[in-house]
Formats: sequence, C-alpha cells, structure tokens
Amino acid sequence: MKNSIRYSLLAVLVTFATTLTAGERVGDFALIDHQGAFQHMAWYDDHSAVVILPQANGSTDPSVVEGLKALQSQYADQGVAFFMLNPGLQEDRDAVAADIASLGLDISVLMDDTQLVTESLGITHLDQAVVYSPSSFEVVYRGPVQDELNESIQSLLDGDRAELITATTSGAAIEFATTAAHANLSYEKDIAPIIAESCAECHREGGIAPFAMDSNLAVQGWSPMIREVILTKRMPPGQVDNKVGHKMKNEMNLSDEEMQMLVHWVNNGSVVDSENDPLTALVWPDTKWEMGEPDMIVKIPPQTVPATGVVDYMELQVDLGLEEDRWIRGSAVAPGDASVLHHIITTVVPPEGAPDFQQILMDALSALPEEESTAIKTQLFAAFASGEQPNITELFNQLPGLDIDSFLGSSDVNQASVAGYAPGNDMSFNPEGVGGLLKAGSQLSFQMHYTTSGKESTDATEVGIYFYDEGVIPEERMGGGVGNEFAIAIPAQAKDHEMQFVTTIPQEAEIYSLMPHMHFRGKRMAFVAKYPDGTEEMILSVPAYSFNWQLAHSLEEPLRVPAGTQIIATGAFDNSSQNPFNPDPNAEINWGEQSWEEMFMGFYSWKNVDQGGSE
Repeated sequence: MKNSIRYSLLAVLVTFATTLTAGERVGDFALIDHQGAFQHMAWYDDHSAVVILPQANGSTDPSVVEGLKALQSQYADQGVAFFMLNPGLQEDRDAVAADIASLGLDISVLMDDTQLVTESLGITHLDQAVVYSPSSFEVVYRGPVQDELNESIQSLLDGDRAELITATTSGAAIEFATTAAHANLSYEKDIAPIIAESCAECHREGGIAPFAMDSNLAVQGWSPMIREVILTKRMPPGQVDNKVGHKMKNEMNLSDEEMQMLVHWVNNGSVVDSENDPLTALVWPDTKWEMGEPDMIVKIPPQTVPATGVVDYMELQVDLGLEEDRWIRGSAVAPGDASVLHHIITTVVPPEGAPDFQQILMDALSALPEEESTAIKTQLFAAFASGEQPNITELFNQLPGLDIDSFLGSSDVNQASVAGYAPGNDMSFNPEGVGGLLKAGSQLSFQMHYTTSGKESTDATEVGIYFYDEGVIPEERMGGGVGNEFAIAIPAQAKDHEMQFVTTIPQEAEIYSLMPHMHFRGKRMAFVAKYPDGTEEMILSVPAYSFNWQLAHSLEEPLRVPAGTQIIATGAFDNSSQNPFNPDPNAEINWGEQSWEEMFMGFYSWKNVDQGGSE
C-alpha cells in the first residue's frame, strides 16, 4: 500500500503527467537487433522487467545515455532486460553499431524497420522510455529517463501492481512514415492481394495450415492472430534475415510495407470496403504435384503410425523396375500424412549395391601410417568390446580420408540424387542442363522418421521423378557437401549454447543452396564464406530456426567461390525453460537421431565450375 501511494504521488508531481489505470498491455513481439540476433520478447518472461529506450544515430540525448548506463549498473543481475529501439529511422546496422560504440554502451538495439513495434509500445518521442512486465506485457511507465522510471522498475522487482505513469517528454518527435497513408486501406486492393500471394497457398481447404483464409470473413475473423504472428515473426514460416547476406529466391518474408499494411488494417478495425472478394476467386491446381504429373511415381509401402509413443526409424527399400538408364531433372515428395511424417532421407542404391561402410573405414585407415592406423584400430576395438559407441567426431578428425558424404551416398559424380522430405522441403530440381543418372536396376532407400500425433494414422507417401527426354544427356552435374558435428554436449538450461563447424569446397564452384539442420533446441544458424585470401562474406542468416520448417534456402543467383573456400556455420541451441519446444530443459543433450536429442548439420548444394574434375 505504501508503494502504491508513493507512485500515485510521484505521478501527480510530474509536470504535465497523466496517470492512467493499470492494465494497458502491449502484445508480444520479436525484432532482429543490430547484431543480427533474434530478440523475441516472450523469451524474457523469466525476467521481472523489460526497459526499452529509443535510439537514433547522432540524436540520442546524452542524459538518456548516462541514465541508461546508471540503470544497467544498478540492476545488473537482478532480472531486468534493457534494450534500445531504433524506430525505423536508420536501417544500416553497422552505422547503428558505430553509434552505440561511440556512446560507450553495451546493449542490443532492436531494429524496428517497419515502426510497428514503436507504434505498439506507444513511443512517440526519442527520449521516451517504456517499462513493462515481461510476464503480462503490462506497461507501468512511459516517459523520460528519470526517477519515476527507476521507481517503476523497482515496483516490478518487488512484485507490486503499480499504476501506469506517463510523463511528458521534450525530445524530438518520431515521424511515422505510413500511419496516415494507411488510415483507409482497401481490403480488396491492398489486403487481399497480400493474403493471396503469401498466405493462401497453405491457408486453404486441403492446405497444410490448420485453417483457411479464403474469404474476407475468414480474414476478418483471424485478423487478431494475423497481427500477432506478423509482430512475432512467426508467419510466414522459415523467415531469413533478408537485410544481410545474399537474396534467397524461396524467401518467404513479407516486405516491410506488406507488414505495415496488414497490421494497420487490423488496427483500424479490419474494414472490408467492397463486395468483391479476390480470395473467393482463387483456384488451386487439383494435384499434389506442383511441377506437374511426374514421369515416374514411386509408392513407398504404407506404414501404420500409432497414436502415441516413439516410432523407431524405418529403413525401406523400393525397386524402381528401371530397365534402362535415365537422366533425372528433378523429383518431389507427396506426403501421405504430413501430421505424422517428420522426415525422409532418400538414398539412391545403384545396381552394384550400397556403399560398404566397413570397407570405406578400412580404406581410410589403410591410407594412414601404420602406427597411427594401429592406434585408431585399438581405440575402436576397445570401444566395441566395452559396449560403447566410438567417438565419431574424433574418428573423422583422425581420418582425413573419411568424409561424411561417403556414408550418405555414392562417390559416382554422375549418380542422381532424389528428393527427401522435411516440412517445407519436399522438392529437388536442377537447373536446365544439369542432372544425374539413375541406372537401370537402381533402388531407392528411404529412411522414414515418424512422430505420433495422438491418433493412429496410415502414411502412404509417394515420390515423383521427372526425367529428361530419352536420349538427352545433361552436360553438367550438381554436387554438394554436408557439414556436421557429432560432439554435442548442451548443458541443462543453456540459453544460447553456440557451436560451429567448417566445410571446405575443394574446387571452384557455384553455391546453389544451404540448409541448416537441428532439432527441438535449435535456435539459430548463419553461414559465412571465408575465402582463401582471408576475407569473409555472409551468405545466409537464419536467426530464428524452427524445427517445424526445415528449408533448403536457394540463392537467387548462384554464388561462385574459389577452390578452398570454407563455409563456416555458426549456430546455437536453446536448452532452457524459455524454449517452449524443449522436451526437458534439465537434461544435458547429446547427439542422437530422435527429435528430443540433437544434431548440428548443414547441407549444401554446389556445382563445380570445371565439370571434368571430381565432385
């Protein structure tokens, strides 16, 4: 009670201040900061308070900076998260980083390029800070850095329910570029085209999304959720950081303007201005094959998946019945039941049979000096004799002639690859003139991974293969590589356990796609090219990795790199209680095939410039 009275008196004493009743809430949101990190505010619900202050290059008030430094020092290790927020005034992250460094600050600057979060927080001036509770998103203070802000933080630390204090500011006003322009958006002309282009393919009858957005009534009904998933960057799925790196042709991000239009339309009441509804006129192909009817359809034997429990990995082999060699242009997977099919790894088994893994290992050992080879054999035999698994990472490090690619397919540069499956990744098509050979007598081996869904199901997945015309031999072959790290030991409750692996491209090549792979605890992954001259270049950043959407990100223009280029993949795992997908945050996590274990991999496709060499 004493604190409550004190806060009320403070509010009255603030010049031109207005005291509002507690209960003003801001919704959850996520932004990428100036260092490229994904900052999702719901992740901070183990904190007591969040403080956000505006930032603008060369325009941040020195008194605000000094006040922020004092607060950071005062509340270090007390569960208070501090951020600055650039309200769409600058988009150059390097310039923002330089400005922050010049001010002597160590803080994340949230890049609000759309200005939508700034609007949501009610920040209108550059000296206007916001304090809110991260557990309820209830705002307790909005105003300059002064004593009342400090008191509001303390109230949250003490667990008191304080009234919202808004104090008048004297800082420069923030100009909002689109608010007025979006006051009267047209559903027919502005909103429906965005839904049709970016949402409706999944959100339709028979689509993979849980509900349809096929009319203005449906869009109106789902409009609060549309706003929420845009502000948290949960949808569209598989978003990349498109402000850095190379342009991806299968990028699913909305543009800044599209996000602004959708959110402003919802904020203004989701008004439908016309009887004409473009969404009701959409027509979808009546086929499961996006690229048209395949030349060959491979039916994987149907599998019954129980309602609950753990389903072991299955290895299924299907004879293609090919009586003559054929060159493949592409392939696609049509899942029978996407609700239970987690992934498929497809391997082509040539007529001569699958690779002999034991022979591959023996060949790698025989290439070493006898003393080194004997020492490794001794380690392996000791591990097997004790019933333990050998240290796979150490084995690969000790055997330079051993490559994980050897275990994933044939060394024949002409051999075709056939599409596997993961959510959002079900197709593999080569550019015109590029292809692989599927020999007569070949089989396909499918590693099937199912997860239970609460009800028994039967999955009858099919694979479609598209051939070049008979007699056509494509001139070029697509190659690639796999980066991998087996030595995974993620401590319990680790919030950002960082790891790295390096993959070397042996010949001059053109990179076509990159795909990160982790499980439930995967948090982020970025791919940097390090060239032989020591220079580095960001290719792709996936700041908010989602196990539900494992995408092969395809470059809009292939990236040519010299021989010896390294792809450095840096990623992190969230094994904390803040990760809503984490099965057990109190367990140390190691490498394993099941989803509750972890993997740390990158899959790459590249095409050697000199096609006369080895892939």
